[in-house]
Amino acid sequence: MHLQEKTINEQALPMVLRFDEQTTVDDFIAWARTEESPVYQRVLDSGALWIKGLNIDSADKFQYLMQELYPSTKSFLDGNSSRGKYTSTVYNASEYDAGSIIQLHTEFSYSGEWPAVICFCCVVRPDEGGETTVGDCKQVLEKLNVSLVNDFRTKGITYIRNLHKGQGLGPSWQEAFESEDKNFVNEYCAKHNITVEWRKDGTGRFIQTRPAIRLHPQTNEELWFNQVDQFYPQIYGAEVYEALLAMNNGIKENLPMYATFGDGTEIPLEYIQEIIQVLDEVTIPVSWEKGDLLIVDNMASLHGRLPYRGNRKILASMA
Repeated sequence: MHLQEKTINEQALPMVLRFDEQTTVDDFIAWARTEESPVYQRVLDSGALWIKGLNIDSADKFQYLMQELYPSTKSFLDGNSSRGKYTSTVYNASEYDAGSIIQLHTEFSYSGEWPAVICFCCVVRPDEGGETTVGDCKQVLEKLNVSLVNDFRTKGITYIRNLHKGQGLGPSWQEAFESEDKNFVNEYCAKHNITVEWRKDGTGRFIQTRPAIRLHPQTNEELWFNQVDQFYPQIYGAEVYEALLAMNNGIKENLPMYATFGDGTEIPLEYIQEIIQVLDEVTIPVSWEKGDLLIVDNMASLHGRLPYRGNRKILASMA
């Protein structure tokens, strides 16, 4: 195997490793397990590792690689977006509108359990656009206004989701928790400090209050680790927001997703606008080639997606 290393944009995010075309998935797994544990350490050092030259061309091959590299790979429940599932632990990376941007975010940072890493592989190269994006969580924290950071540090965030039972906007509660059993959902939520309110029509409201800033378990660095902007419906534009409000009798707490500060007070729109501006500033695109693998430290780095046209098949798995 021939290995070349280089960095992108001087931030070493993502760090790029390139193998020759003859390298198999098993070759890569053997290399990753060498005494120095290069993959794990490089992900920790850089925040995201982009590996080129691997021939990952199926969900089964991707699942095999993930289980060998990360035996803790599993399904994470309490999702806030719809995703097709190819195997027990491999998902479609996104089914969000191809013409829209998926803003940088950390996976499951609103919830009580989140993956340490999220991995992506390219099975079908995008015809046009469709780059996955990454960004530095520590850099976001450093760029945000001190008064904004202090408010979020002090108050935290309360996330509210109203999940339908099969027909409506976003995922149903059955899809989010991968179960038809309300007792299972109740037990899961109790374990993860999620308040559940079931309604007579079979829908559910799920409320959880979390910190906006957390410490990385290995580096002990403070990180911007939340999804408050994704839960703020005004970001989708006045027309969409007003339509959603009208569908929910003008009650913000009845929207599919909504967020307040942890003390229940409103989050200023200017705060969300500043967060989005900073996320845009730290965004770095990853241009896919078939067989590429991207390993993202989910606490150190955010990820997202740029719009695309034509074909695109990126798979995701979490550990």
